[in-house]
Amino acid sequence: MINKELPLFERAEFWEEAWLEEYRQSLYGRRLLERDGTAYWNRRAGHFARQTGGEEGKRRVAQILHWLGHHGGLEKDLEVLDIGCGSGNYALPLARRARRVVALDPAEEMLAILKAKAAAEAVNNIEPVQMAWEEVDLDQQGWRGAFDLVLALMSPGIKDADRLRKMIAASRGTCCLAGHLRQEISGRRELWQQLTGGEMPGIPADVMYIFHLLYAWGYTPSLELERRVSTRELEPHQAIEEMEIFFFPHLELTPAVRGVIAGHVYSHLMNGSYPSQREMIAGYLFWSVDHR
Repeated sequence: MINKELPLFERAEFWEEAWLEEYRQSLYGRRLLERDGTAYWNRRAGHFARQTGGEEGKRRVAQILHWLGHHGGLEKDLEVLDIGCGSGNYALPLARRARRVVALDPAEEMLAILKAKAAAEAVNNIEPVQMAWEEVDLDQQGWRGAFDLVLALMSPGIKDADRLRKMIAASRGTCCLAGHLRQEISGRRELWQQLTGGEMPGIPADVMYIFHLLYAWGYTPSLELERRVSTRELEPHQAIEEMEIFFFPHLELTPAVRGVIAGHVYSHLMNGSYPSQREMIAGYLFWSVDHR
């Protein structure tokens, strides 16, 4: 029951319900259950590591480290929890500044890449844990209030208020959460219409709901917004792979579906390459669990 006597920004129940409803109607909420979760991320691991490990990925990591320093999240001898660590884009640079990084991810293939990177770079203070965030029992793991810094950066692990509360409960210092508010990548909407006959739903703007929810709970979160526009020239097989990965959670990739995707890519080639235009707005939240 929402208490309508409170100002809107203090109605936690309103923001919880609004967040859940947007998620249900979003691109993520409409994924097929049998094709979501670990199977999807294992399938995507190698491509994800290549895509996020370039110069743009390095700039994002540098920006996050800058903001963490500004918000007091990079003190010495940190104990860090990285929720949905993926292939280690943030866990590895943080490990060079921290005493220990617990790198949590449900996807075995993601953690395999992280372990290989850590070994190659002689980083030995990362503890990989293969588990989904919703499966974590903080008391059983000994993680309640155990970390100076808890991260969930572009992670699908925090998708409702209960998972957010658990993230906060794991921290004794700072939390940092990041997600996309907008993500437009050329070709996706056109192909979605062609393959499904309907309009492609958007992604949920989780960060904005979480910002209001944290404020309603009594925290004082800081919010940074960043808009990025870029164009990449992809080889046809790369463009087809990216499109198939995108549609995998939503459609059976039958020969007919693959044929439509390939036809789209080859019909849009310019000088032998597929121009992939991207416009993204990302939000970054920082808050102290003590400031209530």
